[in-house]
Amino acid sequence: MSNIDLALMGIKNLLRRKARTILTVLGVVIGTAAIVVMMSLGIGMDVAFQQQLEEYGNLTMIQVRNPNARGGGMMVVSSDDSSNSTAVSGSDLKFDDTLIKTIENMDDVDYAIGFKRFNGQLLAGRYQGWGDIYAVDLDKLMKMDIPLSEGQMPSKIGYNEALVGYQVSKNFYDPKSRNPYGEDLDIDMLNTKVELIPSNSFSYSGRPRGVPITPTGITTEDDYDYAWNVYMDYDNFVRLKADYDRKHKNDDDNSGKSRKRSDKKEDKYDEIQVSVSDIDKVQEVQNTLKSMGLECYSLTDALENNKKTSSLIQAVLGGIGAVSLLIAAIGISNTMVMSIYERTKEIGVMKVLGAELKDIKRLFLFEAAMIGLFGGAIGIGISYILSFVINSVLSNMGGDLGYYGSSLLSTIPAWLAFASLGFSTLIGLIAGYYPAVRATHLSALEAIRTE
Repeated sequence: MSNIDLALMGIKNLLRRKARTILTVLGVVIGTAAIVVMMSLGIGMDVAFQQQLEEYGNLTMIQVRNPNARGGGMMVVSSDDSSNSTAVSGSDLKFDDTLIKTIENMDDVDYAIGFKRFNGQLLAGRYQGWGDIYAVDLDKLMKMDIPLSEGQMPSKIGYNEALVGYQVSKNFYDPKSRNPYGEDLDIDMLNTKVELIPSNSFSYSGRPRGVPITPTGITTEDDYDYAWNVYMDYDNFVRLKADYDRKHKNDDDNSGKSRKRSDKKEDKYDEIQVSVSDIDKVQEVQNTLKSMGLECYSLTDALENNKKTSSLIQAVLGGIGAVSLLIAAIGISNTMVMSIYERTKEIGVMKVLGAELKDIKRLFLFEAAMIGLFGGAIGIGISYILSFVINSVLSNMGGDLGYYGSSLLSTIPAWLAFASLGFSTLIGLIAGYYPAVRATHLSALEAIRTE
């Protein structure tokens, strides 16, 4: 018997008992929809959390912190130019360009960029504000593709040019106001004369004296990584600060102590950020850096922890939905067994006419698989409708549930839809296996005599 004959006969048999077939398919529909919707909620939590993390920074960026900046232990990192291997000895780690080159020689690393952080004060007319000044290689800063709300990136050749974070312009106050911190100020940094005081320990009898800087660009409001800082070229800022310290050394009440501390040579960088080529390689690169004795952190740490939690939630929710599909599988088995009793004579005639046992078995397996396939397809369609309703009607509950990065509470990726369709079909095959085997064991002569 050809496959086409089997398929036509199977479809005809399913349509012969329409009500029973529809009810059996309905059980599969409910089970499939329950599994897909339940798992879509867990996947939606993953997507929402990842989008939330992306608002706080780049998921492919690793932050390497300098323990020396906090007075921590020190180690030495030495590299061999002939390979990517890195040797660590426990004495004196230096956060300098040599370490950056060592990191950049690692596999899957696009580039590494160093930051030196300084506390400072900004002056805009009569207004004052505090900010963190980051000295950095502007050429590498360009590679970070920092989005700007206005203006352009600074350059090395410009006079004290700087990239200003969006929130910096809102962090000013009027020191002569009766309520200096209660005013809502928004300084136009690109069209205002701005001065920088590269120090946080000074005393003045009059208005502070700063060094003019030229803001050329403002970061976007949503990019929290860069919204609170001011970025300047490393060499230009070091020169600016040295000139300032030399001219204002008497303005610091603790100048003697400062000069004493400056005798100790500091590391060039307080922090190094490492850009990885692929988000899937971030943890691997991060583990390599940790094995070198470096203290690292990336947003994927939180993402991995969340994935473990969401995987458990998906398993629980999927298990709840699987109970419905298990009940549907029992319904399929019951339907097929009842079909055998009703078609006993038909099975006997098929055997007498020379139908092979495998053809009879394939016929019943095909009917069971079609019930699973039709039920799965309809269930997936209903799942998309339910997902749309959840996202449309219940999206306002996202904040209460902790989803701030996305309004989608339910997400059904293509792989979940196809996997559910295949799973429901497989359940149909498994549920129909016993009835199919039972049909092949019927005696042909007894089956013919059956009324």
